Amino acid sequence: MGKRWKQIWYTKIMVWRNLFLPHKDTHKKAHLISWEGLVCYILIFIFLQVSFSIIGYTKPGILGISADIDQKKLIELTNSERQKMGLPPVSENEALDRAAVLKAQNMLAENYWAHFAPSGKTPWDFILGSGYKFTYAGENLAKNFYNSDDVVSAWMNSKTHKDNLLNPKYKDIGIAVIEGNLNGQKTTLVVQMFGTTEMTDAKPAIEISGKQIAVPPEDLISKQAGSSGVLVARVLPIGVGAKSVFDPFMVYKWGGISIIVLIGLLLAADVWVLKKRGILRLSSHHIAHMALLSLTAGSLLTSSPGAIL
Repeated sequence: MGKRWKQIWYTKIMVWRNLFLPHKDTHKKAHLISWEGLVCYILIFIFLQVSFSIIGYTKPGILGISADIDQKKLIELTNSERQKMGLPPVSENEALDRAAVLKAQNMLAENYWAHFAPSGKTPWDFILGSGYKFTYAGENLAKNFYNSDDVVSAWMNSKTHKDNLLNPKYKDIGIAVIEGNLNGQKTTLVVQMFGTTEMTDAKPAIEISGKQIAVPPEDLISKQAGSSGVLVARVLPIGVGAKSVFDPFMVYKWGGISIIVLIGLLLAADVWVLKKRGILRLSSHHIAHMALLSLTAGSLLTSSPGAIL
């Protein structure tokens, strides 16, 4: 009976050992770096994605990004970038601030992430509806960044957003930073609106995603005639309301990095153990794998959940 139990325990130990180290007899790779192991890692992330989707649908606001973004800081950073290029700073405008808030609230109210609302509302609806009569205007959007510097850096690293931010035609700026639920997750939205009321013979136009769009005269007339209420939406201002339990992006990020580190250690152990056994298996494939793992880990470490539009 004792011999049987020893055999059972030996088998269990070998099963666990083979998860991390090459097989004792066949020298087959550890199970955790075999193709079966890679399939398991993929299935884990698919399971997390499905779970987060279910949680976001059944318990809105539990998941999300906790941001520390300041409106005044965004304006300061924007003007800093403009001054680097020899452009005059833009001045904060109360009407454009209202327009930016209305746009952010509308995205949360209608649950969308775009320049144009599903209901048909346009960027100039919010600007003109706030009482700002523009000749030139523009809009930059951002969501789910952790701080103000990252928002402006992302805009500056995108040609269309950079061109908008550095447009010499703009004199005024409005910024809104609004927190609420978007697609079931706590989201921080940033709306940046530019404009100038300088009167010229040019028809009013707004810059959207690198394209200049002429404002239809009928929209301009109806809005300037006193159509004030663009929408009514209730949202949670930053710092108010329930806090999210955890950040799904950080779960993916550090989960991915942990798996990469584990695979790297197991590949190193594979080479070391087989070398001790007198079977040298270090090849260009190992070097390529380690290089790819290092690049992937670096990409994950520098990645951000933020998006711009």
